[in-house]
Amino acid sequence: MRTPRGCKLFGAQQALGGIRDGIILFHSVIGCNFGSMSFHVPADMRDIRQTCTVINDSDIIFSGEDSLRKAIHNALDLFHPSVLFVVSGCVSEIIGDDIATVVSEFSGSVPVIYVEAAGFRGDSKSGYEAACWALLPYLQGNPVEGGNAVNLLGLGGDDYRIQEDVAAFQRLLGEQVALHTVLSHCSWEEMRTAPQANLNLVLNEQALPLAKAMQERFGIPYEPISYPYGVTGVKEVYSALGRHLEVEYQTECQEIERSAAEGASKVYPYLQALYGMPAAVIGSGGRADGMRRFLEQELGMEVVCFCRREELRDLEDFFMLARQSEAALLFGSSFELELAEELGIPLIRYDYPVFDEISLTGNPFVGAVGILSLLESILNSVMQTPSLKGALYQ
Repeated sequence: MRTPRGCKLFGAQQALGGIRDGIILFHSVIGCNFGSMSFHVPADMRDIRQTCTVINDSDIIFSGEDSLRKAIHNALDLFHPSVLFVVSGCVSEIIGDDIATVVSEFSGSVPVIYVEAAGFRGDSKSGYEAACWALLPYLQGNPVEGGNAVNLLGLGGDDYRIQEDVAAFQRLLGEQVALHTVLSHCSWEEMRTAPQANLNLVLNEQALPLAKAMQERFGIPYEPISYPYGVTGVKEVYSALGRHLEVEYQTECQEIERSAAEGASKVYPYLQALYGMPAAVIGSGGRADGMRRFLEQELGMEVVCFCRREELRDLEDFFMLARQSEAALLFGSSFELELAEELGIPLIRYDYPVFDEISLTGNPFVGAVGILSLLESILNSVMQTPSLKGALYQ
């Protein structure tokens, strides 16, 4: 089973779609635009900042360059973006459109940036990386001497609860450290001035090439971390900040532990039922690692089936492993719903894409409130599953 994770275009869309005052123009067929948009709509139906040239039969026969040229003019006139990203798809690359030359005709005040993202040329990880390389020449500045500012790299514009998690991360930093740029959840100006930060925290390996390039070009150190689920995840963040920026968060960490413990104490007998409960976890690298750590180290669960999406050639390979395991809970994305229904176990959605569930309450999965939100999702899922809920009352 080949999911959009196997398509380069979806990775580019994830990297660029979170730049709030930018527009993505897909030079491709309508399906590329519709498919990627369908993953974004559940997050915020008001925020549709992508369009498409809608390559047709005539374009395929006679070239789609004129259609692209007109579409760029229209996108600039209609949307007035701070930046326009022209992202190619399979068809435009197969027919050989000279997209780079067309894009070079637009040299006005609004940057028009070409990202090659034909799905047959790579997976979503390579698409994210391609978008990062396209952004790199536009980055300006140097780390502010004596400053305490960090960038978060490796997030996707449509990641589940990204807005809530970024706000929670900002609260974790407090007044000691400023959150400068979040790729991809920022403005174009924040993206351009990312080199003014003093540290890059890399939450997913797809952003590692950009972090390494920024270290070489601007002298910004970077540190890969897992997604900061749970107290242990928060401690990893604070530890990285302490090493690089010489700040100390002992008091804040103790307060998070106290707040999470106080909230969880209301259902402590239920939490005991999670000890040793087998679970299957699939997710993008940093998220999967962070979730596994939270489940095993803080809840005492047993992760009996684990997979990072980047290491999968076919989603069916994970399905086979899960079927052979004794997993009672499944942590993943909307793509794993079919498997959860087949196995008769609950699915806790935490990884991109989530298109069959919405979040309106503003509850994150990061920080003290995030810990309780995760516990709430897990326990409610168990209570709503007839084959599992009995374990809560033993």
